[in-house]
Amino acid sequence: MGPKRAPRWTVGLSLACLPLGVAPTAFAQGTTPPAVDPSLAAYASTKDSVRLPDGRTVHLVCMGKGSPVVILNTGANAWSVAWHGVQPAVGFKTRVCAWDRAGYGLSTGVPKPQAIDQTTTDLRAALRVGRIVGPYVVVGASMGGLESLLLADREPSKVVGMVLVDPSFPDQSARLHRAAPKLMAWDDTHPPPFVPFLEKCIAALRTGKLRPGGADPDGCLRQQLPSPFPPELRAALDKARAEATPESLASAMEGMHTEPSATIAIRSGRNYGNMPLIILKAEGVMQGPPDFPADLQSEFPLAAAEGRRADEELAALSTRGVVRIVPESPHDIASAQPQVVIDAINEVVDAARGAKR
Repeated sequence: MGPKRAPRWTVGLSLACLPLGVAPTAFAQGTTPPAVDPSLAAYASTKDSVRLPDGRTVHLVCMGKGSPVVILNTGANAWSVAWHGVQPAVGFKTRVCAWDRAGYGLSTGVPKPQAIDQTTTDLRAALRVGRIVGPYVVVGASMGGLESLLLADREPSKVVGMVLVDPSFPDQSARLHRAAPKLMAWDDTHPPPFVPFLEKCIAALRTGKLRPGGADPDGCLRQQLPSPFPPELRAALDKARAEATPESLASAMEGMHTEPSATIAIRSGRNYGNMPLIILKAEGVMQGPPDFPADLQSEFPLAAAEGRRADEELAALSTRGVVRIVPESPHDIASAQPQVVIDAINEVVDAARGAKR
């Protein structure tokens, strides 16, 4: 069985941060181009990037000085630039590093989509090669919350604090299918409208009909969403795309519409003691697309309730764990209300420093 597609009502949350800047043309039509943001040029820098023993490059962007070091893990389909509203402010308090998964942003791609245990292995290797020794406060948005859990599993003596931003949770798909069976069954059989476009591009790359630098009649490798990227960042992304292999480009596209298995993050016996832990929960209302059947709408509260239960379970891993509701926020809290995320990170950094003293 192939990888499961991400739930339809959550797909597209990070389209502005897609790894290659690709998306169906329909998403760009009628969109007012945002103003260029010169501050985003920092994410074109490769001064902190590292080369892994297998020759791949992992792109790191670090700011500030101090300890503990904050590690920023993005949600699925996003890369380091997704933290641009949060990272510079945290950099005034301590050192903070964001990174790109394989095939996203400026990191070297891989032939097949990675599972979260593999991405976490890459993260650990990058921190080791980059001599970012910790201690760490790990911050994970959505899928990045699972990587945060795995990093704490593997580096228990180094992770001294955690902030989870509307996180995915272990065994998420199975739990949602049990809580809202009709809703999830409908979702399993109704792919988002851009999936056929991606599948067409993936097939063209894997059959040799499409290659970087060659003819691209369908616009598979062109930037189709307006973005605030300055020239430096656009140039860096164009260079990364031109140097990528067809296999790695196809792998990145496949990862855009599949849901990484959360079962990998299942582990009994996690106990964070009194480690500072804050979970930020978006209060935004879950709802389906315009063609969503009305008789299934009633199961959205069931799915949302299961998510709240999962958050409470994660908070209970620490005696200092708390869940904080972020009113009127969509899933991408870091973009919608960055100050809420900044405040939570700074609070956990202060608590970790206090514990050390």
